Amino acid sequence: MHVTLFNNPVCQIPGYRHFMVNSIAGLKALDNYVVTDEERIEDASFGYRFRGLNEFMKLHIPDYSHERSAENHLFNLEVDVYRLKRIFERNSPSILIQSLYRGYRSRNASRIHNQERLKFIKYI
Repeated sequence: MHVTLFNNPVCQIPGYRHFMVNSIAGLKALDNYVVTDEERIEDASFGYRFRGLNEFMKLHIPDYSHERSAENHLFNLEVDVYRLKRIFERNSPSILIQSLYRGYRSRNASRIHNQERLKFIKYI
C-alpha cells in the first residue's frame, strides 16, 4: 500500500512518519518514498543507502489522471507496485543478508555433495 499525505496537517506533527510506518504493517511507501527496514526497526542504523527519505528510496509515480481506460490504469498500477517492490528489495539490508546467506548455503551444499560424489569415483 502506498499513502501520500502531502499538504495534510498530519505532516506537521513531529514523528508522524515513524508512527505511520509502524502502525500500518502493509505500508510499502509513504509520501513517495519507500519505507525502509531502518524506519521499521527502532534505533537501527544501516548507513546512508538504507536510510529513509534518501534518493535511493524515491518512488516516481507519474500522473495517471489522463488514462483513457481502466485496463491501462490497472496495468500501470501493477507496474508501479512491481517497481516499489524492486526498490525495496535492492535497498533492504535484511533482504540482502538473506540472499547472501541463501547463496552461501547453496554453495556449501553443492560443495558437500561434490565431495561425496568424489568418494565414489573409481579410477581405472
